[in-house]
Amino acid sequence: MNNLVLSEYALLAQILLTIITFTGIITSIWLSIKALREVQTDRKLRQMPYLAFEIGGHYLHIEYQKVGKTILGINPKYVEKMFPNLPDDAESIRIKDKKKEDGSVEIVFYGRLKNYGLGPALLTEVTWIPYAIWIGAEKFVLDDKKLLEPPYQKALNNMPSCPSHILPGAEAELSRLPTFIEKDFEKKITRVEGVLEISCKDVFGEKHTIKQQFHLFTDYKSDIPYIIVTFSDLIHDKNNY
Repeated sequence: MNNLVLSEYALLAQILLTIITFTGIITSIWLSIKALREVQTDRKLRQMPYLAFEIGGHYLHIEYQKVGKTILGINPKYVEKMFPNLPDDAESIRIKDKKKEDGSVEIVFYGRLKNYGLGPALLTEVTWIPYAIWIGAEKFVLDDKKLLEPPYQKALNNMPSCPSHILPGAEAELSRLPTFIEKDFEKKITRVEGVLEISCKDVFGEKHTIKQQFHLFTDYKSDIPYIIVTFSDLIHDKNNY
């Protein structure tokens, strides 16, 4: 009888030992996976870019160029498809280049897009999304359906920064105006408010996007026509980054 009890205790002890050993192995694996994920997260945080325009306004001289169905940096065939009724001699509104004393021309850039993050920002792009447009003194709010139409759609108002790769602490700029201004060939828009989507990739290929408000004012009737672009507050929501 005693031998049977001892055998049962021995068997029970073996079972308990097996369970404890198995639990230890599972715990060890879980801790290893957790530590690995923490290391990976830390590596990603150390390589994460964070882009934003310096808050402030930029005064830009503009000129009118008869370029018809063309937009800088966008496939001409796509532009023709989106603007079939645009006159071939329609004037586009573009930033006026700066002429130097030696007769050479200097391209004018604007905006100070700074990388405040710890990692480089790669393939940086800026997309202009207008939410309200003023024609004279009258305000028009653009809904989702209207934003799919040219000249407001994202595909036509997306542009790379210059340069498109931005190291930590470095800055980039923009070289052209959004399409909804460039193709305002009737020169009716007086003001625009909206949001910029600033997107890039990190060294791991993961995409990051942040949103920032902008305000734009035009004066086509001035002796020297100009546009003022103001970069404003960041928009923080759970969909950013």
